[in-house]
Amino acid sequence: MGTILATLVAATLVATGCATFPDSAPSFTDQPSLTPNEANVVTPTPGAPSSSPASTSGSRPSESTGPSSSTPTTTDPCAPTAPPVIASCLNQPWGLVPLPDGSSALVGERTTGRIFRVAEQQKPVLVATVPGVDGSGDGGLLGIALSPYYTEDELLYAYVTTAKDNRIVRIAPGDKPKAIFTGIPAADEHNGGPIAFGPDGMLYVATGDAGDPSSAGDPDSLAGKVLRLDAFGKPAQGNPGGTAVYASGLQDPTGICPLPGIGTEPGTSIGSGMGTVAHRGTGALLLPIRQGKNYTHPASGDAVWTYQAGNGGGVDCAISGGALLATSLREKKVISIQLTPTGGFTGSPQDLVTNTYGRLRTIITGPGELVWLTTSNTDGAGEPGPHDDRVIILPAAGGGGGGGQD
Repeated sequence: MGTILATLVAATLVATGCATFPDSAPSFTDQPSLTPNEANVVTPTPGAPSSSPASTSGSRPSESTGPSSSTPTTTDPCAPTAPPVIASCLNQPWGLVPLPDGSSALVGERTTGRIFRVAEQQKPVLVATVPGVDGSGDGGLLGIALSPYYTEDELLYAYVTTAKDNRIVRIAPGDKPKAIFTGIPAADEHNGGPIAFGPDGMLYVATGDAGDPSSAGDPDSLAGKVLRLDAFGKPAQGNPGGTAVYASGLQDPTGICPLPGIGTEPGTSIGSGMGTVAHRGTGALLLPIRQGKNYTHPASGDAVWTYQAGNGGGVDCAISGGALLATSLREKKVISIQLTPTGGFTGSPQDLVTNTYGRLRTIITGPGELVWLTTSNTDGAGEPGPHDDRVIILPAAGGGGGGGQD
């Protein structure tokens, strides 16, 4: 990665006052089905342009060669590029996960169901296509996560919207995606979808309320919940009541990330070491995922951080260089605040990469604490250029901030 770090452009840090921070068991009438969905959903034609305005700019990803099927030239906006931009001309990338080699990542296109391997100065390579994806509204191929034992089993997990439901699929090399957990309510909005394996080796899944706020607190619904599953899609041992539900009360979760030193509420709940960015109105809260916790009506002190509506809210979160990071779509930036060893915060929030690549959605830290990002300019709300959408990498983001203790 020496080449990568040597070519990265240093981000300008601008101090802001963008955020504030505060110092009976569920049961189901039906267990989730493990039967793959047979709904007749039209799968996007490989290589077909997306419906976004950017689809007419440059060559879009193809089934066999990735973003550009032509010989790369200096005038081709989809040609392999150098950091900080790693891949271009993607169709609404949402899921993103760095690979263990530290120089490449997998990225999923929300509306097409395609998953590509991207790396510096290489054409994206198609590694899998999830069939039956319904990309209407905010659904489609959403979060993706690597197996904790990826170097041995090469298994990939994905949260997918179909015409029938939201579900978790497991993808093995050379095999068809297999549904391992189904029946999560789906709708045109609030499908949720961020997933990640936690420090306990279990898969954490944040589901949306599917446009029905009352379902978030309903113990008989899988909507508006944090699910905790094992690698086979079964409810993880230790879940409240033995169900898949670990926490509840979410409306529109869009991000998930580890929260070292945060998440345990002594005497009342057990912390997972994970957090989720959950929207409330036009703002967003970073909520620690606590066993049995109901966030339908968040109390004072429940949120680790509050992303104010006036500063663009928050979309996804990550930890890098001892700092908590979050993306903003509307403000087109990454927000950073330094963490203390005890899980508090120090110094002032900083803005990173402000208004450089357009709307920023997914953020995740990979080996070497490199920060990986996706843009969201071809979703109908942005102003896409010929290179959009893109995957971007940045160096470790610690060191921002200073000043007094929280």
